[in-house]
Amino acid sequence: MVNFFDLFPLSASELKRFQARHSKLERITAEAKRASTQFAGIRTGKQLVLRSGFVFRQDPADVPGDASDRLLPPPEERPPATRLASPRGIALKVFLTAAFVAQSRSPGERPTNTLPLNDLDAVSWVDLFATPAVRGGGLKTYASIRDKKARQLHHALGRLSSAEVQLIHLPNASKAVGKYEGFLLLHEQGTPYGGGENSDRYTVPGQDGRELLLNLPAGLFTNGWIHLLEDSELAFLLMIAWLHAKFGHQPVFAASDIRLLQFGLSKDAYEAHRMLNRFGLVEVEEDEGRYIEGGKMAGFQEGQRPKLHRFQLAPSGFDQQATDKVREVIEFKLS
Repeated sequence: MVNFFDLFPLSASELKRFQARHSKLERITAEAKRASTQFAGIRTGKQLVLRSGFVFRQDPADVPGDASDRLLPPPEERPPATRLASPRGIALKVFLTAAFVAQSRSPGERPTNTLPLNDLDAVSWVDLFATPAVRGGGLKTYASIRDKKARQLHHALGRLSSAEVQLIHLPNASKAVGKYEGFLLLHEQGTPYGGGENSDRYTVPGQDGRELLLNLPAGLFTNGWIHLLEDSELAFLLMIAWLHAKFGHQPVFAASDIRLLQFGLSKDAYEAHRMLNRFGLVEVEEDEGRYIEGGKMAGFQEGQRPKLHRFQLAPSGFDQQATDKVREVIEFKLS
């Protein structure tokens, strides 16, 4: 099936984004493949399991005026998944990775953290991440890729432990050296809405039906997707996974007010479904009555909004090697 959004040539801004993503892919490919292989010795589970509160807030955020695609709640009023989303930071990816690693333990356990942050002689947290960092320096300064990754990881852990987020606890925060070593996960709810303390230690979720749990395939990590997807794309995947947990594995949708006020997902982030569909991670069911006429969308009555897209996760898509699939998609569009 051909999607409506692929029937048009790339605009100048889209071309620039595709070119930038291709450049990033070239810089990150080797690191992403190395990072993916490290998970085999740490976690062999088939999925990542998350509690509902990480993705969805039960009570809609209270924002002034009427909810619209332009009125996104402030970060402190969004659930942690979209509160953490950033075009450059890796805090969301760090938390998801840490939760995936923690789930090597049994449901109900409070996992400890014995992995070093950065140890050349052992698998470390730094080894589980890939970034497009490149070697820099000159006669006076020099920084290896590993050093840059370590600094990015420190920054992400600082963000995750902040009063505004509270998704990890730093037992060694008072130490001059090793401040981030041995970090511990906190409950996925993070900082309560309206402020306060998240004092609950993280426990491995159990599929016992007592709480709503969402799942994403382990291939998100073992095949490198976690490194290549943008935060907006991860947030969209988490929203669809939540809707599947609530309504079953069938085509699902989220009205704009729910998307904004309970998932904290902007209209721009909602458009992430286009790339996810190209990558084979999400199936998109479009309004069959719409068609292209004169370069514009048609097929619905004037004054009526088009029917909402329906979405469904495609678990088999995560079985693909991310670097290969992303390169295929980007180079096809650029050609």
